[in-house]
This record gives sequence, structure tokens and C-alpha cells, in this order.
Amino acid sequence: MYRKNESLRWGKFLRDVGYIVINASSLVYFIYIVLTHKYVTGTEQVNSLPGMILAFASLGWFLLEVITMLTNSKRRAIHDLIAKTMVLKVV
Repeated sequence: MYRKNESLRWGKFLRDVGYIVINASSLVYFIYIVLTHKYVTGTEQVNSLPGMILAFASLGWFLLEVITMLTNSKRRAIHDLIAKTMVLKVV
């Protein structure tokens, strides 16, 4: 059983797991481009299949965030649902 603080840390990680995976994948891909000198012509990183997949994955995650926020009555985005968090308005 997790203590409250450990559970909270795990929730914070889960909240950003989509961004972490996409950005880590992008970093690995761009390191590969630099090491193989495919950046010289400039077209490989934009037009290649891995670059397109990463771009669409990033766009897809953003759209999921917006759609879940707009369709949820409490305005919770997908990262809030994953981490089981909510924003409270203090007046």
C-alpha cells in the first residue's frame, strides 16, 4: 500500500506520461538524425515517417486534452483524469 505522498508522486508522473513518452521519443529520433548527419539537407527530419508519427502523436495528445476538457462537466482534461486530480476555484 502506498502512503499518501507516494501515491501523489505517482499521480504526478502519470499526469504527464503522454508528454514524457512523446518528447523522449522525439529526443531519441533527433539524436539519431544528428549522429547520422541526415540533418544536412533538412528534409529528412520533416518528411520522414518517424518524424511524421511523432508530430501526429503530439497533435493527437493535444486534441485529446482539449476534447476531454470541453466535454467533461468539471472541465477536467485527460491528464487530470489519469492522475485523478481536479482544479478547485477558490473565491
